[in-house]
Amino acid sequence: MTNKMKLLIGLLVLGVALLGCGTWFLFSPPMHLVETTGTPQLVSLPDETPAVAEELNYLMRGENDSLSIYADGSVIYIEEKGLRMPTPGHPATRTWKTGKLTPEELNSLMDYLDNSGFEKLNEYYQFPGKPIEGGTGVVITSGDGSFKFTINSDRIQKTVTSFGYLTPDHDETYPDMPSPLNEIYRRLRIIALSTQEVAKENIQ
Repeated sequence: MTNKMKLLIGLLVLGVALLGCGTWFLFSPPMHLVETTGTPQLVSLPDETPAVAEELNYLMRGENDSLSIYADGSVIYIEEKGLRMPTPGHPATRTWKTGKLTPEELNSLMDYLDNSGFEKLNEYYQFPGKPIEGGTGVVITSGDGSFKFTINSDRIQKTVTSFGYLTPDHDETYPDMPSPLNEIYRRLRIIALSTQEVAKENIQ
């Protein structure tokens, strides 16, 4: 076999290999590399807009949570803690958790959201504050939490944000939020708590 023929065969093999790699990257889901203290881990991220998304931000606590539910039932829940005053000895952390809804569970959730009246809500609500018992004047109390709910279904494409609402039971409920936000929060909280940790990293 001549050197020219060997070169052509080598280039052909290389081209097939590159085509295969390109096809894998094209059709494989996006991956996020989590730099853990041990072996770095890859977390698969669906390459689509979530059907349901929730973002919870607590300023004074220094905590952010985000929940994404996709059309195939995949669930990704991210918890960020220690954001307010991180130190080298106590850095802020990001925990990745995943789960999976059954088709029945996903359909039940989407049916509820589509018929909950969510599309009739305003885009933003802020808690006016609650007078402190025994106080005088205009002394009021409110929370530091910001809640953003997004629905992308066949019927609804909408985002609603609420801020400052109080919880009487350590984040179990927020009864003063406009209906149906508290019920949506409750249902999504159950889904978030059912996820399993797959990776944890420090936030630089």
